[in-house]
Amino acid sequence: MNDGLSRIIERNIKKAIKEGAFDDLPGKGKPQKLADLSFVPKDQRAAYLALRSLGSLPPEMELRKEIAGLEEKLQYASEENKATIQKEINEKKMFYNVIMERRKR
Repeated sequence: MNDGLSRIIERNIKKAIKEGAFDDLPGKGKPQKLADLSFVPKDQRAAYLALRSLGSLPPEMELRKEIAGLEEKLQYASEENKATIQKEINEKKMFYNVIMERRKR
């Protein structure tokens, strides 16, 4: 970023802090809850966050999120549940691949 522009932005932020512009923000003084975006490609994270804040995600993003959750669940599952969870992961991955293949056309 332009060094001069950075200074202007920094000055404006400091002024806003001094004037109390950020004092009534929700969650002030509490640790931030950062979203786990590891399942979202880096170039799609901004769009994902914007859509999520509106309560709407495209089907492929919902599937990626579900797959990531299942893969984490699989790590801690008992031996008797692992096969069921793996089957569900495979089905969701197959459906995801179908969606992505249709998008290429």
